[in-house]
Amino acid sequence: MGRRLIYRVVAIAFAFAVAGCGNRVTKEEAYRLVERYNQATCEAYRRCDVNLINPVVGPNTVDGKRLTGLIGVRLDMGISLDAQLLTLEIASVDLDAGILKVRTREQWRYRDRKIGTGETVGAESDDTYDMLYEFSKVDGKWMVSETRFAAPPQVGRTATPWAANREALHGIFSGPATDSQSMPG
Repeated sequence: MGRRLIYRVVAIAFAFAVAGCGNRVTKEEAYRLVERYNQATCEAYRRCDVNLINPVVGPNTVDGKRLTGLIGVRLDMGISLDAQLLTLEIASVDLDAGILKVRTREQWRYRDRKIGTGETVGAESDDTYDMLYEFSKVDGKWMVSETRFAAPPQVGRTATPWAANREALHGIFSGPATDSQSMPG
């Protein structure tokens, strides 16, 4: 009788352990999710094609709307963004109530390029960000719902080459970006 009880306890403990593992996301998995998102958004900016974010950004999300606006503004001005992720470190991974929060430390290099010629427009920028990515499951896949700075960004350039009036910028801001207005992408 004692052995049966021990086997049952071990079987129940094993079942809980296996179930618990399915709800965890490792740093390696989180790294792959953030890397996949960054690759897709970099390509969307480079090609001025917001549809390229669809595999990584959830429908009707804060991040999807932000990216649509930023890519559209650049397209309206005839420039694309050439972004290169230099380093990506996962600082923390937290899964709570179905929301996966991944905090990162990232280094980037940015260049604005004229559409058609590829000519660099304005200064290159080397930036460092502490970012927070929020993912939700959509049809069984982790999709980004929102990204934001986890700390003030360290931005290399002090102005963008965006020489456009307020209407052309869709009301985002009325002049060249200052350090406080700069944001990734």
